[in-house]
Amino acid sequence: MAKIFQRDGAWWIDFKDAQGIRHRKKVAPHKRVAQEILDGILGNVARRLHLGIIEESPISFAEFANKVWWERIKHTLKPRTRERWEGIIEQHLKPAFPGALRAITKAQAESYIGKRIESGAAASTVNREMTVLKHILSRSALWEYLSVNQLSGLKPLREPSGRTRFLSVEEIARLVAACEHSESPYLKPFVIVAMNTGMRRNEILSLTRKSVDWTNRLATLTDTKNGEARHVYLNEAAYDALKSLPPRIDGGLFPLGPNQVTMLFVRAAKRAGLQDCRLHDLPSHVRELPGHVRRRRTRPPSAPRPQGRPNDHALQSSVGRLPASGCRRRGARG
Repeated sequence: MAKIFQRDGAWWIDFKDAQGIRHRKKVAPHKRVAQEILDGILGNVARRLHLGIIEESPISFAEFANKVWWERIKHTLKPRTRERWEGIIEQHLKPAFPGALRAITKAQAESYIGKRIESGAAASTVNREMTVLKHILSRSALWEYLSVNQLSGLKPLREPSGRTRFLSVEEIARLVAACEHSESPYLKPFVIVAMNTGMRRNEILSLTRKSVDWTNRLATLTDTKNGEARHVYLNEAAYDALKSLPPRIDGGLFPLGPNQVTMLFVRAAKRAGLQDCRLHDLPSHVRELPGHVRRRRTRPPSAPRPQGRPNDHALQSSVGRLPASGCRRRGARG
């Protein structure tokens, strides 16, 4: 039974919301004001129960994103995704939408998209940012902070077709030589493993000694991009590269972070004089290996091999074998 009551000179309201949860709140110094507030709340509860009408919250976008949405979903995200989404919210979405959550419309979202494109952001970058914004709006409607998701049906931008960059035999030799002079002795083994297995950056960094079957030369990946575990065959070059790494107390193989290994590679590629070469290009040199899940390619399987792509023999000859002395410790600082 809803009611108002007085305590310590102030008037309180006592009621149950549409979910049956009881609330007690101090609302006003006068009885008449407290009664009007209670009547308004009860009216909203009745409309929600009998008509399905949701009273939209006046909460700001920034407050909802930080205190409600982020606290509820951050534990469901992978570390890298959590870091990326948090950066999108703080650097782009909160400055672009400073008002109330319920004030965000498709027109505002499309205006944001236009400004980001004009500033030089790629279509893929803008689409990732809009994915976060649409996730926030969809959850706000699901959790009944909004009556409807205003961005429902907003289509992503068309992204250009992907690129595939193959290194020549000479470029591979120069890259491996440049990796030998890196600040980190782990960069060369990392690059060799990437070129010979097709594993992604974070998959290689997640490898441990226990995740590698040294007898059968298989690496087991449990934390993959698509969420499915898989086994990757290690050829001779990849096997020797991993075998050369010194043992670590934590059982890991590469004591590098994602951003750190990317910066190390960028510096090595620059020393090698390579143009338009990214860390993501290294797995493109791998053919289908036993146990390796085929990734999406921009080139159909029946298409001829791109000019300049080295064959397996040339690739392994270029990367060579690591010295028997293993990985020298010169520090892993990027």
